[in-house]
Amino acid sequence: MNNLIIKNLTKELERLKNFNEIIGNAIVHRNGLLVSSNLPRDIDERKIGALAATMFEAIETVTSSFEQNQIKNLTVDYQDFKLIIVGIDDKMINVSLIENDTNLGLIFIEIEESIKNIKNIITGDNKS
Repeated sequence: MNNLIIKNLTKELERLKNFNEIIGNAIVHRNGLLVSSNLPRDIDERKIGALAATMFEAIETVTSSFEQNQIKNLTVDYQDFKLIIVGIDDKMINVSLIENDTNLGLIFIEIEESIKNIKNIITGDNKS
């Protein structure tokens, strides 16, 4: 990916992080390699990226026998936060860390909007 795309992806992650309950985000290749991130410094973004990619692939594999029911998202509750993993396309996923006591409906609306923006950036359809 070229530097302009990475810059625009980083800008989109910052926009998403401005939503109060979102702690940080990352865009990760499905092989676990980090594309862009604004996760807090105390979190190993490479490990979170690899973990998220592995979990998302595993749940997709397990549920592949369900007819036309592709995984929309995967939410994992930790003691201090929630991890939300959403597929962007067949090559990348979005990973968001959010505070525990959060209205997930509002968060998913913001994440879905961000996914649309990320797809536009990747395909070159962005207007920014």
